[in-house]
Amino acid sequence: MNLSSKFFTLLLIFFFSSALFASEKNPVEVKRLLEKPLIERYILDELKDLRIENMKLRNEVERRISKNEVQQTDRAARYMTDTIGNIFYLIAAATSILIFAGWNSLRDIRKKTETIVEERVNQITKKYNVRMESLQDEMTLQSEKILDNQNKIYNTQYIHSLWIRSNLETNPQSKIDIYDEIININADDAEVYAYKADAVLDMDEYEWALNLSNKAIEIDPEYGYAYWQRSCANAVLHNKNEALVDLETAIQKSPNLKDEIESEELFENLKDSEEFKKLLS
Repeated sequence: MNLSSKFFTLLLIFFFSSALFASEKNPVEVKRLLEKPLIERYILDELKDLRIENMKLRNEVERRISKNEVQQTDRAARYMTDTIGNIFYLIAAATSILIFAGWNSLRDIRKKTETIVEERVNQITKKYNVRMESLQDEMTLQSEKILDNQNKIYNTQYIHSLWIRSNLETNPQSKIDIYDEIININADDAEVYAYKADAVLDMDEYEWALNLSNKAIEIDPEYGYAYWQRSCANAVLHNKNEALVDLETAIQKSPNLKDEIESEELFENLKDSEEFKKLLS
């Protein structure tokens, strides 16, 4: 009998002696005392089993890890051995070829090898530099395109907001200021010159409006509203023939403007002419 068994036997004797002594006082207490060590013994056995299983699992994991490390080491050793062997084979083959080619000394072999390696390195370096320069140029071009597109998007959004502001303005001078901002961003927009001419006409600046209309027509000869503005300016300046020609051109290029002829006050000098009446009919 080992030491742990003896200790457990003494513990049971002590426990039963205590239980018999307590039974004289309270049977319920005796039952509770009898059940308590059994539960503790059960818990201790379970903990022992768990500990044993944990040790077994740990040993198995360590064994597998050791086995894998050994396999990896063997594989690496084989790879290094094969690689070194292949290098020696290549060196031997290259040396044999050089000797057969007429290079009889190690100095010649070394010199020729260095020359070949240097030439090959120079070729690779030049090729790499050319590719890098090409790639750098392409990346620079793409970056410029991206920046240009971002600027165009920003300008388009900003111009759109300026057009909205101009539609909300009632003061001609405020409209002109907004149109000037648009022109600073995009000076090749025929529409903004035509609308600026319209605002200038509201300020009775007819020569200015005529110049703005000419600029709009120069940018876009197919923009009918620019001819309309120039017709208004010519009509007020008593250039009836030019006004009628521009008015006819404006209606041809933008037929929807015909509905606005009668309500346009600046055509007052043209209403008595036959050509104007024909345009109305």
